[in-house]
Amino acid sequence: MDLEIAQMALIVVVGVVAGTINTLVGGGTLLVLPLLIFLGIPPLVANGTNRVCVAIQAAVAGWTMSRDRRVRKNDEVGPTVTDSPGPGWWPFLLVFICAIPGAWGAIKIDTLDTDLFKQVMGGMLLVAVGVFLFMKTPSQRPEAHRSGSGFGFSLGCVLCGLYGGFMGAGIGAFVILLLTTALRLPIVDAVRWKVWMVMVISAAAGVWYLMHDIFDIETAVVLIPSYALGGIIGGRAVLQGGDRLLKPVVAVTSAVLALAILVGWG
Repeated sequence: MDLEIAQMALIVVVGVVAGTINTLVGGGTLLVLPLLIFLGIPPLVANGTNRVCVAIQAAVAGWTMSRDRRVRKNDEVGPTVTDSPGPGWWPFLLVFICAIPGAWGAIKIDTLDTDLFKQVMGGMLLVAVGVFLFMKTPSQRPEAHRSGSGFGFSLGCVLCGLYGGFMGAGIGAFVILLLTTALRLPIVDAVRWKVWMVMVISAAAGVWYLMHDIFDIETAVVLIPSYALGGIIGGRAVLQGGDRLLKPVVAVTSAVLALAILVGWG
């Protein structure tokens, strides 16, 4: 697809904003996909291109948070730097495996009841926001964290992998909810691990799309650096904000995205 200068500029602006939102909570895809489709890119191609770009954006965000976290920890900056145990390696393998059939389903399904899908997704996000807002802040004691075992957590990983592979809009909010409830991770740590999990999911789906040549290189060349810049901005905001700032940002952003879906925006 031949993009004009104005279209490229629009993708850059939306990409930076979406990359920041993706890092903080997830949902930037809800901005990017409608834009790409509006610009004339076929929905499936837009989806495939976005999955590849999200994987790179998440990797940049994760690298930014890891680097800044080490600096802040060495400088003893504040309470936003914690040593909560992560979910382990197997949840990442599980979501990677499940993302592949999710991407396969998106490619195979030519028609979908979009209105119903949007209503269900918007409702699920609102429920997630409600639980997230009223959820008790996890304890900082080591014994309050779980090792990642349990059927509920495993099922959550499977569902996140399938949905993330299929489209992934808002997947970050669900992963954060899963990590803060099933593993009782503090919100800052949940966002940090969420970024890596989203990267794995998007990489698996992105490779599948690339194998089927469902990808627009010109759009990716513009979107990837924009997403990456947003990942850097969002990654720094996570550690600078801490629990007190980040929790309402996560909740409000998720609620706005959910309501946008329910009213048919995008």
